[in-house]
Amino acid sequence: MKYLIAGYGRFGRIALERLKRAFPDREALIIDNDIEKLSGELPSGTVAVNMDAVTFLSHTEALEPDDFIVPMVPFHLAASYIMKRSQDVHEISLPDEIATKAPNPIRISSSTLFASRADFLCPDDCPEGVRCTITGRKAEPLYSELAATTVPGFSVLVQQSYQILPGVGGYPLGDLIKLLSKVAVGRYIVATSCKCHAVLTAVEKN
Repeated sequence: MKYLIAGYGRFGRIALERLKRAFPDREALIIDNDIEKLSGELPSGTVAVNMDAVTFLSHTEALEPDDFIVPMVPFHLAASYIMKRSQDVHEISLPDEIATKAPNPIRISSSTLFASRADFLCPDDCPEGVRCTITGRKAEPLYSELAATTVPGFSVLVQQSYQILPGVGGYPLGDLIKLLSKVAVGRYIVATSCKCHAVLTAVEKN
């Protein structure tokens, strides 16, 4: 199993450092379309690819279904992958109703919002336990809550993000491919979510 870090900015570098410390023998790929971010010495067993992450995921044969994607790009990778791989899929306005159902929503565009159980800045090495490490509160995982959410006129598709290490999470390529297979003609809210945080994007397939 390999790890693919999509985006090699500050948090992508932190992810690679932690993954290599924990799994020194695992191959890692780092993908970024800014070649300057990929300069410098890399840990053993690390391959740098200067390419757009969505394009790489859409066309590569270098990954197996169980290889893990760690999204560190400044956009919703799962939604962008669906739009790249499936014909006639485009972003549309996110319905206002979802903002009333998602916790602490922050709109970043007409089609995308962030949601979070936390109304504070979480530590970047949170172990994602049964209870919040800051408040001690216990809550249903956000990915489960979103999967059960109903929005008239939309189907909700949730890509669960699994914690690999404290502060580092992602999902297998195979999961992303399965998510893509669920997209037919219609309107969707695509959500990528861990236990506490999520990004949601509205798309439509004509």
